[in-house]
This record gives sequence, structure tokens and C-alpha cells, in this order.
Amino acid sequence: MKKICVVGAGIIGLSSAIRIQDRYPKIDITIIADKFSPNTTSDGAGALFEVFAVGDTPLELVQKWAKETWDHLKNVAFSVEADSARVQHVSGYWVTGDPPMTSETSPDEENTSRRLTSEEMQLLFPRAKSGKFFTSYLVDCTSYLPWLMKQYMNKGGKIINKTIQSLDELYPLYDIIINCSGLHSHQLLGDKELFPARGETIRVHAPWIKHFYVQDIGDEFTYIFPGSKNVVLGATFQKGNWNTKPNHEDRAALFERCCQIHPSLKMATVDYNWVGLRPCRSRVRLEMEPRSAHTKCRVIHNYGHGGAGIALHWGCAQTVVDLLQDLMNNTSINSKL
Repeated sequence: MKKICVVGAGIIGLSSAIRIQDRYPKIDITIIADKFSPNTTSDGAGALFEVFAVGDTPLELVQKWAKETWDHLKNVAFSVEADSARVQHVSGYWVTGDPPMTSETSPDEENTSRRLTSEEMQLLFPRAKSGKFFTSYLVDCTSYLPWLMKQYMNKGGKIINKTIQSLDELYPLYDIIINCSGLHSHQLLGDKELFPARGETIRVHAPWIKHFYVQDIGDEFTYIFPGSKNVVLGATFQKGNWNTKPNHEDRAALFERCCQIHPSLKMATVDYNWVGLRPCRSRVRLEMEPRSAHTKCRVIHNYGHGGAGIALHWGCAQTVVDLLQDLMNNTSINSKL
């Protein structure tokens, strides 16, 4: 039996492992990571279904992965598992400083979207020039990741809590490695195309917030997301900033921007602050590494999703399974996306 190792326990690693188990129920599979929920980057994500910061990844691939993920989240949101997974079907506002918006944020947006009226724009977003109201999905990753982990463990999956310095450590132990190490691939592989985009958010208790609000104007990207446990206020997008400690000035400016959109947030109680580093890259790396002369172990990479890990995770995991199946069948060994 092939022995498989998945490096990374964020939303990309967990979904990849589970979809492999679904395809190969008796597979020997282990997740190795230095951090597990609630301490992964995925746990702090605002987590509205949104394709964001994927570089020049081919549009047809992004659309494919997004559609597969959208369908998965829809199935979960309208199932008995919605309470455990905390996937919500929510509506809200998205505005920009640009002329009327034509791009889609979700696969079903054509059926759910309407342009905001001038009255709505003046009341809620006087600085914006155009906007829309639509329905999407919101994921509470602090519940969704444990839900995925429970599925993985129930199917016989194993975990090892360990920091990997090089894939060379794993080559003698496994037949196939699925590298979902996110930003850690910068050190793990020396991938210089990978860089952080620092994001800072504030979690507050404001149960009266029922819709999401997103304002994208110039260099400012501000959002208010009504999560199942608290409301997420975000965010910053600081390229190349590796600092994971909260910054008082960033936090104050972020809170003020959110209060400008929804003044009632001044009455909210702060739950906690969070800082995470988005794993950005020139494009998502989802490919099988060419066969190496010094090891029989094969490697499939799945990282560099920027701010779109939530929106692409299930579709990307299916592509991992497709590449793995090619490998198992000994065909298309050098497949690359």
C-alpha cells in the first residue's frame, strides 16, 4: 500500500487529505504540521467566499476550482452538518471606488446580485462610486477546520505534530508527499515567488450585524463579516510584511474604517485581535514535481493561494486527487497545472 504524507494542516492540507481518503478509502495517510487548528493561518481568515490575490493564475483554473468549492459549501450549508461545520448562507453589500461593477464574486452571482440604489450608496457608502448586493457563503474556520479534522480522523487518518525543515526528511518514509505548507514553502523549498501579505483583523461581539459589508476603495479594503461566533472586522493587506504581532495603529485605523460603514460597531465588545500572513505567489502552485534522480518519492504541490484559500480549497483538493490518480495509474507522470 502506498504511504502518503500531507504537509500542512490548514484548509488546503485538510481538504486535500480528505478528498484523497474519499478516493482511496484504505490509503495509509498522515498529516504532518507544526500548527493545527486553532493556530493555523486559515483559522483567522475572514472567510467570505472570495477569489482574492491569486496573481496570474489562469482564469479557467480559478473558475473551475471556485465552482467546485462553491458547490461543496452549498451542500454543507444546506445539510445537517451546517451547525458543526459553521458554513453560512449570507447576503450583503460590496462597493468599490470604481465605475459600476461587472465582475462576478461568486459562481451564482448572476442569479443573486442587484446593483445598489443611489439611496443605499449615500446612506451606507458615501465614498464609493458603485456597488452591489448579493448572496454568498461565509465559513467560520475555527469550526470548519475541526469539522474537517474529525472526518479525517474518523476515516483512519494519522497526524504528527512536527516542524519540517526539508522534504528530504520525508523522502525515505513516504511514497508520495502532498505539499500544502502554504507560506512555509518559502523556507521549505526556497520558493522565492512566495511572499506574505500581512492581514490584521478584529473579532467583536455585535450580534445585531446580519449582513456582510465590503468596501474596496483605492488601497483600502475594509470588511465586516457576521460570523457564527462573532463579527470579523478587517483587514490589512501588507505585501512583504512578515510581522505576526498586532499593530496598534493598524488596528485603530481598521476599526475606524469599519465604524464609518456601520457606526453601531462603536458599541461592540472586542473578542480578540488576530494577525495572519496570506501565502501569496505569482500564481497558485498546483502541480506534480518531475521525478527526481535521488529519490523514488513523488511530490505534488498545492500552495500559494493568496487570499483565496477558502474559495478554492475543495476544487484544488480535487485536482490533487486527479494528479494522484494519474500517478497511481502510472500515466501523465509529469502533469502540471
